[in-house]
Amino acid sequence: MKLALIGAITGLVLSISWTVWGFWTAIGILLTTAIFALIGLVLDLIGFSFKGIVNKLSAKLAE
Repeated sequence: MKLALIGAITGLVLSISWTVWGFWTAIGILLTTAIFALIGLVLDLIGFSFKGIVNKLSAKLAE
């Protein structure tokens, strides 16, 4: 659930910055937040973790 929260916060921050260009982007805020939260949830469900990726990358670099 951590990545879903990170995704939601990232989407919210990005979309709030877009509100500078007008009111209608409020719809974009809701959609972007939902999309990023969904991406984070899917990554959580498949077991994606930044620690695992870093470990795999460092192991490949050490070879």
